[in-house]
Amino acid sequence: MKKYLLFILLVLIVGPPVAWKLQKDRTGNITVMDASVTDEKRTHHAGLIWMTEHLKIRTTDLDAHDLNDYFGYFPASAERVRRLEAGALDDTDLLFITDARGVWRSGLERFGVMLDRDRDELLHSGFSRYEIDEVVDYINSGRTAVGEALLFYAEHEGGKRSSRRLAEAFGVEWTGWIGGWFKDLNNIRELPFWVRAMYERRSGQQWSYRGSGVIFLKPESGEFIVLTAGIELREPRPEIVISRRTDVLAEGVDTGVPLWGWFEVVEAGISGEVQAMIRLRLTGAGERVLEEKGLTPSFPAVVAQRIERKTYYLAADLSKVPTWLGPAKVKWMTGIRSQLSTLLEKAVAGERAFWCFYIPFVRNILNEAAYFPEGSSR
Repeated sequence: MKKYLLFILLVLIVGPPVAWKLQKDRTGNITVMDASVTDEKRTHHAGLIWMTEHLKIRTTDLDAHDLNDYFGYFPASAERVRRLEAGALDDTDLLFITDARGVWRSGLERFGVMLDRDRDELLHSGFSRYEIDEVVDYINSGRTAVGEALLFYAEHEGGKRSSRRLAEAFGVEWTGWIGGWFKDLNNIRELPFWVRAMYERRSGQQWSYRGSGVIFLKPESGEFIVLTAGIELREPRPEIVISRRTDVLAEGVDTGVPLWGWFEVVEAGISGEVQAMIRLRLTGAGERVLEEKGLTPSFPAVVAQRIERKTYYLAADLSKVPTWLGPAKVKWMTGIRSQLSTLLEKAVAGERAFWCFYIPFVRNILNEAAYFPEGSSR
């Protein structure tokens, strides 16, 4: 019996790494744009690079994809900003724009919390007109692109016109509203202080909200909505609900996953297919508050274009790695982590959204975009 149990234990330990090793390599050149890097962890595109290693997706030169190979902000480099150059996307099979919001000086301070963005300094944000031209041309060529919130809110060169061009390219229309769920509305480590400052300037009242809740704000006009758990919110957290369960993009993706962090309120354009929705469960009071501002309790979380263009827009901030990723060179690791995420969700907000929605969704996109070398088989 002991020998039998030891054999099973050995298989469980050795089996997954061996199974990963036996997978065939696939190839696909991935270009990452990340304007919001504040440290060496690269938290907004680390999950993507981890997934390429887990799926054994190499560059066409058969090299592993590199966490430090991206266009955007480099806080520890003398170069600081690496911009897209002419021809940079020529050999790209998949373009990933993971975060465009940018970097504030307070974001680089380990423990610094600024009271107001008026007293902070924006070090880098968004993309140049030339970079946006390159991105739009790339999308119009029919190659695969993935964008993520808050792409249209970012301060691009060219302002609103640049945001509209990007939105049109991704098949969505931005309403001008952004929002977010926060576990504690009174925690200055969690809720950015500039949000409170904007509210107090707009309303003339002191911020007094506590507990979990959802905020909506329209940066251009300064309009502001706060929905609190138990008063306007019937359920404390928004959730992401799959719209097309039979679609290949939904394979292995959980529905009804609790959402955390920021999101954009968008609408699908003529060519856009809504793959998932963000849904709020509101009380009657909450429904009236949103209705007064022309908002509804549900709006697109994922919009895809798959005819002339091949794009996927994630209107929620899902890519940020909430905890340790774990070893990539282990078969079935994503399944193990998705099961653990359910247990860890109460302790670590975002675990389920990352492992049960974002990671399998990215896997499905990578499986479509990457290909096997000539002579191999699936």
